[in-house]
Amino acid sequence: MDYSIFLHLALILLLTKVLGILMRKIGLPQVVGALLAGIIIGVSGLIKNTAELKPFAEIGVVMIMFTAGMETNFKELKKNGVASVLITSLGVIIPLAVGFGVSWIIPGLELKERFFFGVILAATSVGITVAVLKEIGKLHGKVGASIVTAAVLDDIIGIVILAFATGDVDPNTWGYKLVGLFKDPATVASGIQVLINVVLFFVLAIACGVAIHFIFKLLSKHFPHTRRLSIFGLATAFLFAWFSEELFGVASITGAFVAGMMMSNMKQTEYVERRIDMSAYMLFSPIFFANIGICLDYKALVDNMSWTIVLFSLTFVICGMAAKLVGCATGGLMCKYKAHESLEVGLGMMVRGEVCLIVAQKGIEEGIMSSQYLPAVILLVIASSLLTPILLKITFKKFPTEDVEDGKFETPASPVAANIIKEKLEKDMPVCDETISKEANDTAIEQMSEENKDATPVGGSEKQEK
Repeated sequence: MDYSIFLHLALILLLTKVLGILMRKIGLPQVVGALLAGIIIGVSGLIKNTAELKPFAEIGVVMIMFTAGMETNFKELKKNGVASVLITSLGVIIPLAVGFGVSWIIPGLELKERFFFGVILAATSVGITVAVLKEIGKLHGKVGASIVTAAVLDDIIGIVILAFATGDVDPNTWGYKLVGLFKDPATVASGIQVLINVVLFFVLAIACGVAIHFIFKLLSKHFPHTRRLSIFGLATAFLFAWFSEELFGVASITGAFVAGMMMSNMKQTEYVERRIDMSAYMLFSPIFFANIGICLDYKALVDNMSWTIVLFSLTFVICGMAAKLVGCATGGLMCKYKAHESLEVGLGMMVRGEVCLIVAQKGIEEGIMSSQYLPAVILLVIASSLLTPILLKITFKKFPTEDVEDGKFETPASPVAANIIKEKLEKDMPVCDETISKEANDTAIEQMSEENKDATPVGGSEKQEK
């Protein structure tokens, strides 16, 4: 074992925390600090063996998506399901077209390579957005539900498009083997095999989810507020992440999100979500965000620069972010979302991360894309990862929501809620909408009672009681 891993973990945790606090002091999301920490470590070369961080980072994003799934509000999901499909569709089609169009800056490329630039722009990375939405208390409600659902659908569509673009499917997946029962899999279009994989995954996930939902409900009844509930939940997240990626070729984060959905909306859900969120916050989440900057190939970014590459890279970054923003925001407007809600959805879907890099690397391995264009993808990841959290926070602050559902209020203007948030952040405690709403409500009632206890009742005791 290389014991330098402990030094590297200490460096990441300390730097992400220090920069996270600094970002919070200047009014930015703490996620930005973690991303900047990764870029600083990556540029300085303080960590040579980046492969050792990959398992930690993968666990981190799985835990983030699992807790996001547990916070899923099925009423909002059902209400915004159609909207999410339209948002996702336009958020894929427009970037595909924009990527294809931008590629004409570079002469002499084949059509398949030009199309692949669109495939790269179609990818998204929901992990960063989910973390920001949770930090600012906006994961619940119409916008949060639409972003997360659209991101999951985007991931599935991206898998299918990538299979069509590369013409390659893992022969170990069940979809490949199922097609092989009827016809030689090598002669069947790869996209069809991927579609079969996706369908099989959701069939098995729903079947297992019903059983897991029942088991979790039973455990919650007999063993409320015990560690075994959290252990069962985390084991379920890892199980779903494993079989989604290993057996069906569907991204592990999709499996983890579905697992969280199966355990949502129950009495002990908040308890389990809080415990797992705390574990992720301590170690795995900071490593995930820092790892995005650490693993980028900055040498390739410098070595492959030319005027054509610089022009293409800048255009690719600007148009790539704008395409996702415009596509998803247009989908929101077509579904009669308010203008600022559509903007928030578009910004939430704009971020690119490890998924974008994986797609680009896959294209290089398959000989579809030249490695000299990798700097454009790296710049897109850096720019979108840093700008998305900042723009999301600014937008939500400028257009505060007042969603009322099942007794949950989002009232950023409330001084009581603001004080509670401030106290919790100063103590490095996680903040959630339910806690703020309950504590703010109770505190406000106490204050009103103190102010009015000596007031003369008007209209009789019945009105006073009401």
